[in-house]
Amino acid sequence: MKYLQGVVRKLFTQSIHKRSGPVRYMFPVVIGALAILGASVVSSENKSYLELAPSTTSVKSGEGFYIDVYAFAHVPVNALDVTIEFIPETVQITGVDIGQSVLTVWTQEPKVDAGTITFGGGTYRRGFMGRHLIATIEAKALKTGKTEFVISGAEFLAGDGLGTPVALARDAPKTKQSFIIYDQDNDPAAISASVGLYITPDIDGDGMVTLRDISSFMTVWYNKEKTYDFNDDARMNFIDFSIILAKSVSS
Repeated sequence: MKYLQGVVRKLFTQSIHKRSGPVRYMFPVVIGALAILGASVVSSENKSYLELAPSTTSVKSGEGFYIDVYAFAHVPVNALDVTIEFIPETVQITGVDIGQSVLTVWTQEPKVDAGTITFGGGTYRRGFMGRHLIATIEAKALKTGKTEFVISGAEFLAGDGLGTPVALARDAPKTKQSFIIYDQDNDPAAISASVGLYITPDIDGDGMVTLRDISSFMTVWYNKEKTYDFNDDARMNFIDFSIILAKSVSS
C-alpha cells in the first residue's frame, strides 16, 4: 500500500512539473493512478465466504437435484470447517460428493445427521485463494412446498503456519438457498407466492403488531412454511424476532 501511495505522489508531482505537454494530460495519469490505489484497497477487504450454487430452485417431488458448495478465499486458506442445515421432512440427502473438491485431506468426511451436513478438511502448504468447489450435495425432493438449505456455521483458517482465523463476509448473498417442491397437480409459481417473503411485522394486516402477529411468526419459525423477513436480508432469524417484538403493542 505504501508503495502504491508513493507511486501516486510521484506521478502527481511529475504531471504538475512536466511542461513539455498540455496540462490536460495530467488528469488521466492521476486518475489512473488513483484507480490502481483504489483497486488495491478494495482487494484488501475481507471477502472470504461460502456459497451455495443449486442446480435448480424449483424441483418436482420425487426428483433429484444438487447443490455445489463453493469457498472463496481472499487470502490463502488451508483448512475449513462447514455446517449446513436443511429440513429433513422435505428433502432426503442421497450423497455428498467430494471427488472434485479443492480439499485433499479430510478431518471429517461429510456426515448427514438430523437436518445437518457437516464436513471439514484442508489442503497442503499455504492452501488456496479464489473460488473453489468444496463439495456437491446430492438431494431428493420429498414434500411439496418450500424448503431451504442454510450455511449455519463456517470457519476458515489461514495457511500462514499459525492457524489464524480468517474473517468471513457477513453479507455474503448465497449462504441460504430456498427451493420450491411441486408435483403434477401443483403450479410452482402458486407455491412460491404462497410461501413468499413477508416484510411487514403486521402479519394479519390489522394496523398493529400484536400477540396474534407474534404467534403467527413463532408458528412459521418452527414449521418453515413461510419466511417473515422484516429487515430485507433474505433470512428469517433472531433479528426478525427482535424487530417484531420491538414493534409490538399490548393487546
